[in-house]
Amino acid sequence: IIALSLNLRPAITSVGPLLSIIKNDLTMGNVSASLLTTFPVFFMGAASIFSIYLSRKLQVEGALMIALSFIFIALSSRLFVSTSFGLIVTTLLAGIGIGISGPLIIGLIKKYYPNESMLMSFYSCSMVAGAAIASTFAFPIYEKFDSSWHIALSCWGLLALLAAILLLPTLVTNK
Repeated sequence: IIALSLNLRPAITSVGPLLSIIKNDLTMGNVSASLLTTFPVFFMGAASIFSIYLSRKLQVEGALMIALSFIFIALSSRLFVSTSFGLIVTTLLAGIGIGISGPLIIGLIKKYYPNESMLMSFYSCSMVAGAAIASTFAFPIYEKFDSSWHIALSCWGLLALLAAILLLPTLVTNK
């Protein structure tokens, strides 16, 4: 639950500390740059509708794996982005993955831990922790890796990979 929840904000909060650097490097205007934080929020809301459909088709665990795949692909792709359009597309994909994940994590808690109300607190705290960690460490990672905003934005895909690995046993047991 913690590993899953940590993925719900880094795609958004890691951008803020590096926004002026990214804008300069990609020669982005203010409108394009604003999409980097607006799109994920918009698509989080829009994509949450699909979480119900996916969970009915693939079970909660399978739908979460799809959502984590979106997040992983979106964030990992930022390593290779060279245009503002490409970065905006990765933002859109991450927003879709996050939007699908949020409601499904709650469903996962209810499915496996119906009497553990404290897990909702862990879910909420982990989501906020993921946001704080990404915004806190985005710039130090940028500096550590030779001023590469690509690495500073893409490294958060490792959280999605970790969550997917931890989720894998639930997929195997549900088949």
